[in-house]
Amino acid sequence: MELNGGYCVQLFPQRHSHQAMFLRRGNDDDIEVGMNEALENLALDEEPDTRLGGGTLSFNEAAGAHSQASAHIKSWANVQRGNIVLSTGMSGDVVGSSATNGVRATAPSLKFEVVYARTIAVENQKKYVAYTVMIRKDGAQPDPNPAVVERRYTDFLELYASLRRENLALMGNVAFPKKVILGNFGPSVISERSSCFEELLKHISADEKLRNSSGFNKFLQSRELNEARMWMNEKRYDQAATFLENIFRLLNKLHTDRHPEVLFALCRLVACCNADPMATSAERFAELALRRYEAVSDADLLRFYVPLLQLCVHLWWRLGKEKRMLEERLEDLKRRGINVDGSPSLLDALIKDGKF
Repeated sequence: MELNGGYCVQLFPQRHSHQAMFLRRGNDDDIEVGMNEALENLALDEEPDTRLGGGTLSFNEAAGAHSQASAHIKSWANVQRGNIVLSTGMSGDVVGSSATNGVRATAPSLKFEVVYARTIAVENQKKYVAYTVMIRKDGAQPDPNPAVVERRYTDFLELYASLRRENLALMGNVAFPKKVILGNFGPSVISERSSCFEELLKHISADEKLRNSSGFNKFLQSRELNEARMWMNEKRYDQAATFLENIFRLLNKLHTDRHPEVLFALCRLVACCNADPMATSAERFAELALRRYEAVSDADLLRFYVPLLQLCVHLWWRLGKEKRMLEERLEDLKRRGINVDGSPSLLDALIKDGKF
C-alpha cells in the first residue's frame, strides 16, 4: 500500500502486539553522494564497528521491567539503507583521486528518518504507536553505523513543547501534528506524523542552541540511559553496553568529537565495557577516548581523565599491552598538582557526578 511521503505499509497478524511496519523507499533525489574522506575516516577509525550483541524496544514501562530494547537497536545495525547514487556533472569542483571520474564531493549529510512504526498494546493501558527513528550521516558511502531511537507521539510532543517554552523565537514557525481523537493508528495519520517528526528533528539539529538544549539531550538518550542503568544494577553489562554504544554513536553524529555530551557518552561506554569480563571492545573504545581527551581543556571533562587513564593502565596490563606511556601521563599530572592517588573508578566518578 503506497502512502504519501514514500511509505510502504505492510500489516502482519498480531504478534507481540506489534501490528504495522513502515519502511521508507530509497529516494534518489534526496541523496547526493560524492567522495568524502572524512566520512571514511569516521567509519574506520572514530566509530569502530564493534556493535555488541544484545537482547525490540517494546516500551514496557512497568517499574523495574526491561524493555528488551537492545535487540531492536541491534536489529537495525545492518539494515540496507537505500542505494547510493553518485552525483556527476560537467560543472563543479571535484576532489581526490576520483576527480578524473567527474564525481562531485559533498559533505556528510545528517539525516533523521522514521523507518519503522508499530502499534503496541500494553496490558491495562491504551495502545499507541512507537516510531523508530534512524539517525545517520551519509557521504560517499552509507553511514555504516546508524543509530536508532524509538519514541512515541508524547515524547515528540514533550520535546516540541519544551523547546517552544525556552526558545519560542527559534520554534515559532515549526509545525507539529495535533492530537486526534479517532484514527490515531491509520496509515495516513502515521505517515503525516512521521514526516512532521523528521522535519522537527532536522530543524533542531540545524540550530546550535536547539541542538545543545537540555530538552533535546533528554529526548535523545534519557530512555536508553535509564534502561542501561537497570541492566548495570543487575551486572548485565553486555545488555547495558548495547544502549550506551547506541547513545555514543548518535551523539557523535550530532556534535563534534570533543563535545561534552559525546565524551560523557564515550566514558560511560568504556566504563561499562571494562566492567564486563567477556567484552572484547573495551580496548578499542578506551583508545578512542584517550585520543579524544588529548586536546581537552574543559575542567568539567578533565575530572574524568585521571579515572580514564587509571582504567586504561589496568586494562592494558590485563591485555599484556605496554602501559608505560599511560603511567608517565599520570605521573606528569601528579607533578602538576592534580590528585591522582585515591581517585574513584571511572564508573564511580560518572555516577557521583550525575553523568550516569
